Amino acid sequence: MAKLTRLFGHSRSTDAAVDGAYYAETTERRIVAPHAHLCAITDVGRERDHNEDTFALAEEGRLLIVADGLGGHAAGEVASALAVDTLVEYLAGERLNAVDRGEAEIETVLIAAFEEADVQVREAAQSGQGRQGMGTTLIAAWIQGDRLHTCHVGDVRCYLRNAEGLRALTQDHSVVGLLLRAGELTPEEAQGHPEKGTILQAIGMPMVLTPEVHSIPLHAGDLVLLCSDGLWEALSDEEISTILAWEGSMRQRATQLVDRANEAGGPDNITVVLYEHLAREGQSNG
Repeated sequence: MAKLTRLFGHSRSTDAAVDGAYYAETTERRIVAPHAHLCAITDVGRERDHNEDTFALAEEGRLLIVADGLGGHAAGEVASALAVDTLVEYLAGERLNAVDRGEAEIETVLIAAFEEADVQVREAAQSGQGRQGMGTTLIAAWIQGDRLHTCHVGDVRCYLRNAEGLRALTQDHSVVGLLLRAGELTPEEAQGHPEKGTILQAIGMPMVLTPEVHSIPLHAGDLVLLCSDGLWEALSDEEISTILAWEGSMRQRATQLVDRANEAGGPDNITVVLYEHLAREGQSNG
């Protein structure tokens, strides 16, 4: 399979296979499906006039990234693209190979990559007019054999859907997320809370960066979903779980998630990366 990195930039109308990977792009939506078990979609939504989300599929589909830019019309788009590009370049090749060989700890490598992205976005903000204050939420997932490693800042999420149902593997680094975890808000109260958009962790922002890292085992048939808040704010966990439980392809299910978020109003950009874990050859699920 071709090595796919970030697909982002000026929209153009295409619908084609690129080195065996499905790729479609319009002014509203970009879709990449390099394998039957992997699909990424980003969509501008119904109320925004541009897309500040960015995704990447890299390292033969083992490195998955989603970023949601902050900071205004062009700045958020610049910040998310720069952060994603930095992660892809920093993690490519030898650093992740060292993790596979047991010569480096995945947590150390992922946090260092996020710190490098933070430096790059901060420097770009200082050097570009109109970019002051830009930043981005960011999540990366690395599939290492039968384990999933995630690292994130902000309110981009990772969900796992398996035989036991759907659960979020990440927690939102936001004021509302903090209040929810403390039991000071109900999910219903959170919807209309005045601090709903206040982020406590983001790349490039004037705050101490403390990325959160998780590692869990994967089994054949497990679904991993990375998404921006344009999805999870529009759809409930129950709706997301129901769509993921369908028997359609990864592309069909990812498309349905985005379509349903738009049907629910599409107030923000929507990005989805959906991955199905396959059993390694010669191994059973268990």
